[in-house]
Amino acid sequence: MYQREVLGLDEARAAVDAIIVEASKKPDRPIAVAVVDDRGDPICSARMDKGLPLFSHMAMNKAYTAARMARDTLTSDKRLRQGNIELTAWGDNRITTIQGGVCIMKPPGQEWPTGTMLGGIGVSGREREEDEQLAFIGLKAMNL
Repeated sequence: MYQREVLGLDEARAAVDAIIVEASKKPDRPIAVAVVDDRGDPICSARMDKGLPLFSHMAMNKAYTAARMARDTLTSDKRLRQGNIELTAWGDNRITTIQGGVCIMKPPGQEWPTGTMLGGIGVSGREREEDEQLAFIGLKAMNL
């Protein structure tokens, strides 16, 4: 029998709260954030006032992708391009390579299978690089 660590609501909330606090410094540029478990199922999400519904959808897909692929969406994009692999080859229409999805690993900075894959954080609503920076703020707030 195997035992595994799972991401809890407290960690997910800590990430969402930290991201919203940081993003709220520019309230005229709303975002959405989602945190999912290692299977890509939602744990916690939020959308700032006046944020478009599309932001929530994209944040969830970015988080889902980071969790399911066990790597950040930017890394997935680079690997697909290097391998000349089409996104549709995965057979999952929720997979995206748009930057802003960050894999939650323990210990942080490890890659699967070396580290324990716990889930993903997705942020959407700003430039891709900003989305990713905000996701990393949430990751840091989890204190893994």
